[in-house]
Amino acid sequence: MSGMWEYIKIAVMNIRSNKARSFLTMLGIIIGISSVILIVSSGTGIKSSIKGQLDELAGGYVEIYSNSADENGNFVEFDEDLIDAITSKVDHIKGITPLWNWRGSSINNKGSFQVSALFGNENLQYYINAPLIKGRYFTKSEVDKASKVCVINEKGAKKLFGSTDVLGLSVNLSLDGISQDFTIVGIRKDSDSAAKSMMFASGDFEMEVPSTVLESSYGYYMGFSSFMIFCEGSEYSKSVGQQALQITEAKYNCRGTDMVKLYDLGGDIDQISSILNYVTMFVVLVAAISLLVGGIGVMNIMLVSVTERTKEIGIRKALGAKTGSIMFQFLMEATIITLIGGAIGIILGILGAKGVCAIVAQFGLGKIDAVISPVVVLVATGFSSMIGIFFGIYPAKKAARMSPIDALRHE
Repeated sequence: MSGMWEYIKIAVMNIRSNKARSFLTMLGIIIGISSVILIVSSGTGIKSSIKGQLDELAGGYVEIYSNSADENGNFVEFDEDLIDAITSKVDHIKGITPLWNWRGSSINNKGSFQVSALFGNENLQYYINAPLIKGRYFTKSEVDKASKVCVINEKGAKKLFGSTDVLGLSVNLSLDGISQDFTIVGIRKDSDSAAKSMMFASGDFEMEVPSTVLESSYGYYMGFSSFMIFCEGSEYSKSVGQQALQITEAKYNCRGTDMVKLYDLGGDIDQISSILNYVTMFVVLVAAISLLVGGIGVMNIMLVSVTERTKEIGIRKALGAKTGSIMFQFLMEATIITLIGGAIGIILGILGAKGVCAIVAQFGLGKIDAVISPVVVLVATGFSSMIGIFFGIYPAKKAARMSPIDALRHE
C-alpha cells in the first residue's frame, strides 16, 4: 500500500510541475465526458417532458371516425347504440364520448372574449388530463336533460370574474349569433402542456359543455361521425381500439373497407420517442469521439513526458527499479490525469444539463428536469479511467523497456 501511495505522490507531483500541459491534456477528456453526460441527461429530460405532454394530450385514448363513403356516397354515422355496445363488450374503458370543438365568443362587463368550447357527454371529463380545482363535472342526468351547465378553466375564471370563486355564476356563449347563458359547476386547472397549446389554439378561455345543448339551445343536428374512447391506461389503448373497431365494422357491415378508421396517438407517441432515442444515441456517439481524441492527447503528452524524463528513468533502473514499477508509475500518471478530467467533466456535464433544460423550458415547453442517471455517471467515470489506462500503456511500456545505459546517455 505504501508503494502505491508513492506512485500516486510521484504522479501528482509530475502533474503539478506541468500544470498547463496537464490541463490541456485533460481538456479533451473533460469535453468528452461533460458532453456525454450533458447530452444524455438533458436529452432524457426533454424527451420525458415531451412524452409526458403528449401523454397528457392524448395518452390513453383512441378515436374511431368515419373515413370514406360507400359506392352510393353514404358515410357511416354513429349512434348511441354503438357506444353502449362497445362499453358493454370491451374491457378497460373509462368512458366514450362524441366530441365537438367550437369556437365562439363570450361577453360580460369586462369585454368580449374568444372561447374554445368542447361539447360531449359526461365522459368528456377524461379528455383533458388536468384536475378540477373546484366544483364538479356535469353528470349524465344533466347531459340527458340538456342542462345549461359548464366547466371552465382557471384562466377563464380569472379573466371573466377576477378570481376562481365563480361556482354558480353564469357565463354566456355565442355560436353563430345565438347566445346562451351557462351556470358554472366546475373549475379545471390550467394545463401547462406546450403540446396542447401548439395543437389547440385555446382562445381567451375554454369551456366544457354537455353536447345535448347543441341541439336543444343552438339548433344543430346531433349526428356524429367520430367518437373518443378513453382507456383505463395507455397500455390498453391498442387492444381497446382494435376491439372497438371490430364491433363498429360489424355493426355497419363495412369490414375490409376504409369507411371506418381507428386513430391511436399512442403509436405516434412511441414513434416520436424512438426517433428521440436515435437522435440522442447519434449525438452521444459524436461526443464519444471527442473522448477518443482526448485519449490520443493523453498518449501524446505521456510520450513527451517519457522523453523529458529519460535520464530519470535511467537512474531509477540503474538503482534497481523493476520494469513493472516504471511502467506502473507512468500508467498511474495517465490514469490520474484522466480521472481528474473525468471528475471535472462529470460536474460540468451535470451543471450543463440542468442549464440546458432550464433554457429550453423558457421556450414554452413547460417544466423540464434533467435526468441525471447514476449509471451514465458511472459509465462515464469508468470510460475515462479505461481511456487513461489504454492510452497510457504504450508510453508506459516505452519507458519501462528503455535501456538504463541508453537512458543515462540521453541529453
